[in-house]
Amino acid sequence: MSGQRALFAAPAATKAARNGRAGAVELVLAHGAYLRLGGDWLLVSEPSVPLGPLSIAVDGLGQLELAPGLPAAVRDQRLLIGDGALSLERMRTRRMLPLSSRAPASAAAIANAAAAALVALPSVPMVLERGLAALHGGAVLEAVGLLAGLGPGLTPAGDDVLAGYAASRMMLRGARSRLGPALDDPVPLSTLAAERSSALGLAYLRCAERGEVAEPAARLLHAIHTGSASSARVAAGQLRAWGASSGTAIARGILAATLPISCRVN
Repeated sequence: MSGQRALFAAPAATKAARNGRAGAVELVLAHGAYLRLGGDWLLVSEPSVPLGPLSIAVDGLGQLELAPGLPAAVRDQRLLIGDGALSLERMRTRRMLPLSSRAPASAAAIANAAAAALVALPSVPMVLERGLAALHGGAVLEAVGLLAGLGPGLTPAGDDVLAGYAASRMMLRGARSRLGPALDDPVPLSTLAAERSSALGLAYLRCAERGEVAEPAARLLHAIHTGSASSARVAAGQLRAWGASSGTAIARGILAATLPISCRVN
């Protein structure tokens, strides 16, 4: 083994990469790879990639030979992947959703921030229209039926929308008394979506319900929480770059929990 080592990880990834877990590489990406260990997902990626809720940032990842199907296991504070290994000894766990120290903004400010973020997104694909309409209307059960597992890929767009919605509800529930009934207690979306969502999409959804999202999504949530329209517009643009289409879908879910506020205010 040379100098490959894990620098920091999201909470779910730290839990997945504990001693004794075993599994395999599922998918290799341009700057990392998805692994499954003992039924849990994790993403090993280069430190330059924004940290996601399943991510471990690895220094020297390019020195490992990664291919789908390679065995993976955690032993003696090392993550073994095929013939390679990386040290987990000094890996730090990084909290995923930093809450603002400020009180939530007013309903009007949150509405304006959400509307500013919406401008940075492309038009809604037809395939998502009915599910998003259900979320905007508060029909969560219907929305899960319309969105869970919808679309191609490891994390279908419908699953990503639900993850964004769950994280937004988690972030803004402290403002519940000021913003009205659209933000009541978090709904267990992962339980409702378990038979429909993809395995990886469900893993991300469960993270979102705990308030664990990718760093670009956390910035958008923070901007909306504090009512900063300019920051929300920039953050939404940055979130669009997360994955091929996941970031945009996550942003749509985030706004689905906040745009009903805009309707009431305006």
